Amino acid sequence: MKASRTRPERLWHRPFRRSDRRCAAPEGQATRLPALTGGPYRTVRPHPPAVRAAGPAPEVPSRLSLPDGTGLLLRPAGPADRAAALAMHGRCSPAALRLRYHGPVRDAGRYLDHLLDPRHGRSYAVAAPDGRILALGHLMWDDGEAELAVLVEDDWQRHGLGAALLRRLSATARAAGVRTVYAVTHGGNTGLIAAMRRLDAPLDFQAEDGTLVITATLAAGDPAGCAHHPGR
Repeated sequence: MKASRTRPERLWHRPFRRSDRRCAAPEGQATRLPALTGGPYRTVRPHPPAVRAAGPAPEVPSRLSLPDGTGLLLRPAGPADRAAALAMHGRCSPAALRLRYHGPVRDAGRYLDHLLDPRHGRSYAVAAPDGRILALGHLMWDDGEAELAVLVEDDWQRHGLGAALLRRLSATARAAGVRTVYAVTHGGNTGLIAAMRRLDAPLDFQAEDGTLVITATLAAGDPAGCAHHPGR
């Protein structure tokens, strides 16, 4: 049974799936993993065939140039980035984490164990020259769709990093044959709403009880992956 995209009671502390929080198992196998919330186990299902056939995400980093001349790097992220990603979560305010995870974050490390695992989707990071992660974006397979999620460290918000991540995530979804992507957030998250609008894709908005789902339909020729100038 599909869960509602918009009912908060089905979304609190569940950053991975809208439907029944499906994740991917290797080699098309179904398995069971410990649930972060809502019970001891959750079912893990394989990627859709088109996603499995797509192979790994492009590994080419992108140079980001902010209007003030600051140079950053947008690159793929994975399990090796867990410590840096956890440190970034520690620098984020409770308000930023609450918008990202739809509620208080009780154990960011457990979330990151799943989000950075390539079996579940694709992740990208925006990193400073010293290697610090400033923003994280995740693409999470959900049957024939994919969920987008972005977290930007407070001091680096309003610089276009979220929009750059969303463009790269959307390009990865399109390359995997996925044409529908969506983000679930709080209705007052104006930053994410603005970043989704910058995808230059048709958007659908569904709101219920303060929760907002923004669905984008990607075109085959959509230049969503061109993220070299986040400040624009």
